[in-house]
Amino acid sequence: MYQRENHLSRHANPFPEILDDIVYNRILKDPNYWISQDLEDKIIQIVSQSLDISGILYHLGTESLITNAYDLLPLDDSRIDLEEMICRLPILIGRLTRVVYLNVKTISDHKVLFVFKYLPEYQEKWYDAVFFQGMLNGLAVLFELKTFAIRMTKTKLFGIHVSHKELGEDIQFGADSNEYELEWSEDNLFLSRSRLTKDDVNNRHRVMVTSRIDSQLEEISIVDVKDVVRRSRELAIENRDLEAAVEVLKSFKQELEKKQLSMAKDLRLAKNIQKGLIPEIIPDWNGIQFWTGFTPMQEVSGDYYDYFPYHTNKLGVAVCDVSGHGVPAAFITALSKLLFSNFKKTKPSETFKLINRELLDLVKQQGYTTCVYVLIHDDYKVIYSVAGHPRPILYRSNTKRAEICEGDGTFLGMFPDAGDTFQDFQIQLEPGDKLFLYTDGLTEAENDKGVQYGETKLIQIIESCAEKSIQETVEFILSNHKEFTMGTDPMDDITLLGLQLSPRLAEFNIIKAKADEVYRKKEYKDALFFYEQAHQILPRELDTQLFYGKALAYNGNYEEAISLLESYNKFKTNHYKSHSVLGYCYYQMEMFDKAEIEWKKAHSINDSNLSNLYNLAQLYRKINQKKKMKDVIEKMKRIEESYLHILPLEKKWESLPDE
Repeated sequence: MYQRENHLSRHANPFPEILDDIVYNRILKDPNYWISQDLEDKIIQIVSQSLDISGILYHLGTESLITNAYDLLPLDDSRIDLEEMICRLPILIGRLTRVVYLNVKTISDHKVLFVFKYLPEYQEKWYDAVFFQGMLNGLAVLFELKTFAIRMTKTKLFGIHVSHKELGEDIQFGADSNEYELEWSEDNLFLSRSRLTKDDVNNRHRVMVTSRIDSQLEEISIVDVKDVVRRSRELAIENRDLEAAVEVLKSFKQELEKKQLSMAKDLRLAKNIQKGLIPEIIPDWNGIQFWTGFTPMQEVSGDYYDYFPYHTNKLGVAVCDVSGHGVPAAFITALSKLLFSNFKKTKPSETFKLINRELLDLVKQQGYTTCVYVLIHDDYKVIYSVAGHPRPILYRSNTKRAEICEGDGTFLGMFPDAGDTFQDFQIQLEPGDKLFLYTDGLTEAENDKGVQYGETKLIQIIESCAEKSIQETVEFILSNHKEFTMGTDPMDDITLLGLQLSPRLAEFNIIKAKADEVYRKKEYKDALFFYEQAHQILPRELDTQLFYGKALAYNGNYEEAISLLESYNKFKTNHYKSHSVLGYCYYQMEMFDKAEIEWKKAHSINDSNLSNLYNLAQLYRKINQKKKMKDVIEKMKRIEESYLHILPLEKKWESLPDE
């Protein structure tokens, strides 16, 4: 189909970029030639980009079961029913693949559960889910079931390439196993090997089917099965290969243990890097307050959130959930931060389109991310878009009610045409309104009875926090969530980001204006009175924090100023004045090492302002660092030789004793 759809010759190698012609011809001609899992994955990824092969893979699964079922039948002429064939199915899975094994659990009469467990080093793919469900359909075809249902109930995947409803309703994604249910109503057939001669069956294997019509009569028919001799030979070769691999793995045991220690070190490094990528706190912006709860399941997380200032009139906020966990997921979170920073479009849907294209190019469909992205305007209009992610929940202060916002769209980084699914939606925030962005780890977490936390409970908790601040609300939700899931292991990373338009915004603006007015007059004591009030209303509003810290410093309240300015600098605003004033406070407290660090930072941010170098020179004079003082004076000369403070500094330098 791929060759036909792309108008390729039937004899030409359709995958020259990943395999040469010799290998391609061996695949076609040599039934004993097995390709690696990696090569198979590359072939399927290429084909699936231009062709929907989910139906073909499902059919292949069905054919594989029917073709190989002959080897599961008793060697004599005894018969088996569907339940006995199901019990023998793990044998077939063991022959077909070495990366997954099957457990069968009986739930009730005519209902069984198939649990597929993958090896830890194998990352299952979407096509595995389709193929194995096709195999289970082969059972229904072989036993001529007329009324049956095959449903996927759990998967470790976080999404399927095809429609989820084709595999089952209410699939639990991100589970610890891959499970299917098979349920049927009748059981009217037996299977056995036929005793027909070679001439009778035209040199093909057949299976005897016995249909029970009533208690006395039976109807017998013969079912053709494809040639299994070739398949048996291939499986025998695979068995020998496995035995050899086991011996090799034993010799690698010590080496693997060493690598595990190295991997643990790499994970710690990745954790520290990711910690620098994800902001600990989002500052208040234009009267909007933020608070976040972030609980990674492993050393490094697949969840990611961040904020992106658009000059002064807009602020972007993203919450993402990357497929998988560990270092690969952390890599995609790092890419996401870079891409969101680069693509600051006026519509979130346009940002998604660009990020989807870049992720496809960079990650090659080996990972994807869901996301909700909101763009907050200075008039409190919020434009948002959803990419395969839980929709935001909006709490209205005037009605005391919370509701799930509209929105839909597919993952980022998986489908080339995903851009067609992204839409923009708009809401208008009023004072007191709250908006919540979260990952599905919050709502899909279960208690010890298997009941999910769910969106309904989340909405009820939000509405019960009507009088609480956004920080108190987020912390109360997470506390309630922890109590709900007590006694269970975490299934996924959990992220909850809340924002609220302050109900005291008008009051804040009046007080802040008074503070700014007296600060400009250098009446710092009066400024402190008003800045303290404004800071209590919006404690993470950066402009207030900076000027409050400066007023404290100029008023001689150095310890309080240090605490406030250190908090301000955690937001990585790269404001040279905050480091400069902080250095001044440390100097006054005789914490000279810290003062040196802050003044150096201030100079690196704004190297045209010589006041920080002047302060450094005075510091080195204070602690008798004659050489360092000379170096700073020389640097000042190179920047601005006519700077009026250079000559007095040189005289002070000359008066210092030699080191």
